[in-house]
Amino acid sequence: MSIAHDIEEARALFERAESVNDPEHKAHALQEALDLLDSFAAEARSTDERTLVHNLRLSHTRRLLVQLVSLTSMEFETWFNYIKLLFFELKSEVEILTNEDPELRENYDRFVRLWRQELIDAIGEE
Repeated sequence: MSIAHDIEEARALFERAESVNDPEHKAHALQEALDLLDSFAAEARSTDERTLVHNLRLSHTRRLLVQLVSLTSMEFETWFNYIKLLFFELKSEVEILTNEDPELRENYDRFVRLWRQELIDAIGEE
């Protein structure tokens, strides 16, 4: 596959993630897009290609942070998949964006609090 095709496929997956209302399907599409971008980034040869990957990740992380407030009805497992994305896969983008924009920070904090206590309780039982 060509680089242009990979980028277009990642963009299409990001767009699908944005338009899907089901949180589980949204998380799956986001993960697919990020995996594709990661494989592209591993092969990126130029600064322009690395910048493109960075900008796509940042842009779509911003969109996800905006949408988090609408993602309130979900099972714990689906919420935990988002937490893994936000805390690990998108950690640097989340930090940049939430430090720049208090509204995105509030969205993020509200989302984390949805099932936070249940997670703490589950960890404490182990």
